[in-house]
Amino acid sequence: MPDTERQNLQKHLRATETVALSFSDRGTDANAAETPLVLVHGLFGSSRNWQSIAAELGANRAVYSIDQRNHGSSPHHASHTIYDMVADLHRWSSEHLKSPAIFLGHSMGGLATMGLALAFPELVNKLIVVDIAPRDYSPHHGKEFEALKMDVSSFRSRSEIDAAMASIHDDPGVRKFLQMNLERTSNGYRWILNVDALASADYLQGFDTIFEGLTYSKPTLAIKGEKSNYIQSDDRQVFDRYFPELRFVELKNADHWMHYSAQEAFLDTIKPFIAG
Repeated sequence: MPDTERQNLQKHLRATETVALSFSDRGTDANAAETPLVLVHGLFGSSRNWQSIAAELGANRAVYSIDQRNHGSSPHHASHTIYDMVADLHRWSSEHLKSPAIFLGHSMGGLATMGLALAFPELVNKLIVVDIAPRDYSPHHGKEFEALKMDVSSFRSRSEIDAAMASIHDDPGVRKFLQMNLERTSNGYRWILNVDALASADYLQGFDTIFEGLTYSKPTLAIKGEKSNYIQSDDRQVFDRYFPELRFVELKNADHWMHYSAQEAFLDTIKPFIAG
């Protein structure tokens, strides 16, 4: 039955309207013998957030950093669901990879890469899931979207924008992260995110229904930040149901954005897994 379920899911995903994802890459033909690595960011992120990680990991292999739809330089689209994200990754993999790759997904990107591994396991050599569980989540970014809906076109500097955002969101770290999506134009600033589509997106819902009964039986590493609540104690059982070859690690003193807050420990955790 799982084979039939996967075939039906693949048929649905192949029929889903996709976009051509923008990406950056590291590595040369000299390291083509090593399994490529694909980095997939989370909500409000982009490939730019992973430049230092890509540089660190790109010495011995090709490393690709993806911009998901409605983020970075990738096209905007009114729809933003798990189906969409997985279908986009499937298209990108088919167009740009010659062999299965190691996929690393953070947060929303983790949902997308887990979905790709479950739907198209032949495309995924290994899987790294960063601080997200294979289940549904409730919307929880109200303040962030309120800040992103600010009209920034008339501001003269990023410091002015930050001061205005502070009245909405009191966390300077989150504000700085969101401001990585600012672009200077001839008329001021603009957000490069498709804020309206993301604010109404239902990508947090449907994982349980879409992938129920499927498994990915290749090496999988799940990393939780000690200071993050995205992965709960009960989620270990959920991981095991989908990913029987799971290794689970909790990084001490790390928050949800551990590739920033605990970058050295983060790299020390994933490097042996990638090389093994």
